[in-house]
Amino acid sequence: MERLNHRWLLYGIVFGCSRVWASGAEAAGGAEHEAPGIFSGDIFTAVFTLVVFLVVLLILGKWAWGPILTGLQKREEHIRRAIESAEKNQVEAEKNLAEYRQQLAQAKDESRAIIEKGRAEAIRLAEEFGQKAQAEAQSLRAQAERDINSAKNQALREIYQQTTDLATEMAGAILGKTLNPEDHRALLQEALHKLQKD
Repeated sequence: MERLNHRWLLYGIVFGCSRVWASGAEAAGGAEHEAPGIFSGDIFTAVFTLVVFLVVLLILGKWAWGPILTGLQKREEHIRRAIESAEKNQVEAEKNLAEYRQQLAQAKDESRAIIEKGRAEAIRLAEEFGQKAQAEAQSLRAQAERDINSAKNQALREIYQQTTDLATEMAGAILGKTLNPEDHRALLQEALHKLQKD
C-alpha cells in the first residue's frame, strides 16, 4: 500500500513538472524571441521547481538512500563479523596447532623414554643372564672338581687298600704267618700313615 502511494506521488510530480514545462513552452511560443537570461522566468516556476526538487530529495532520502545506507551498514556489519569470526577461528586454529605440536613433542619424548627404558632393561637382562650362566658354569666346574677329587680319593683309597692287601699277603707268605683282620687293619693304618707322611 505504501509503495502504491509512493508511485502515485511520483506520477503527480512528473505530471506537475510536465505541466510547468508545457506552460513555459506556451508562454515562450506566444512572446517574441528574446534572449533568455539566467534568471528569466516567472517566480511560480522557480518555486515549483524548488518544491519538486525538495520533494524528490525527501523521497530519495527516505525510500532510496535510507534503505541503501541501511543495506550498506548491514553488509559492513556482516563483513566485520565475518572478519572477527575468521580472526577468532585463526587464533583458535593457531592455539590448536600449538597444542598439537606440544602433544606431538611429548609423545616423541615418551616414545624415546620407552625405547631407552627397553634398551636399558634388555642390557640389564643380558648382564643378569650372563652372570647367572657364569655362576652356573662356576658351580658346575666346582661340582665337577669335587666329583673328580672324590673319585680320585676313592681310587686312591682303593689303590691303598689293594696295595695293603697285596703287601699283607706277601708279608704273610714271607713270614709264613696268616694275619687276622685286626693285624691286617693295624698294618693298613700304619702303611697309610707312612704314605701320607711321604
